[in-house]
Amino acid sequence: MKTTLAYLHPLLQVLALLIALATLRLGLALKGHRGGRRRVANWAEIFERHTQLGLLGVGLLSGGYLLGLLSMPLLRQRPPLRSAHFFFATLALALFLAGGYSGWRLKRGTKKYAEVRDLHGFLVYLGLFLSLGAAIMGFALLP
Repeated sequence: MKTTLAYLHPLLQVLALLIALATLRLGLALKGHRGGRRRVANWAEIFERHTQLGLLGVGLLSGGYLLGLLSMPLLRQRPPLRSAHFFFATLALALFLAGGYSGWRLKRGTKKYAEVRDLHGFLVYLGLFLSLGAAIMGFALLP
């Protein structure tokens, strides 16, 4: 049973990363629309879906992160804070949370919209890159 439960964290994180990739795809469609490269008729719907998926993704990543912290000592009898996986997952989560906050600022309106929009994209791209690296590092921790 413990072995089966140990796979809950990776499965949740894979789901969260797939949602993050879908959110990225929608964000790139919005960027193409804004830049005039590809006009979309339903811009508001894409924007709303992007923000909803982004919130869901950050929530799942946060929950999965906490689940990973709990599963190491409880299910695997290993210290949770002594791996490269933990270090990079923490950095990735911090970047996703900062990206989510900047997205929230964009949705609420800010005087520095262009700067915050660019920062939002940078933070989330970097968070996604680090999280994919953390996922690869996590394979060594599987039972």
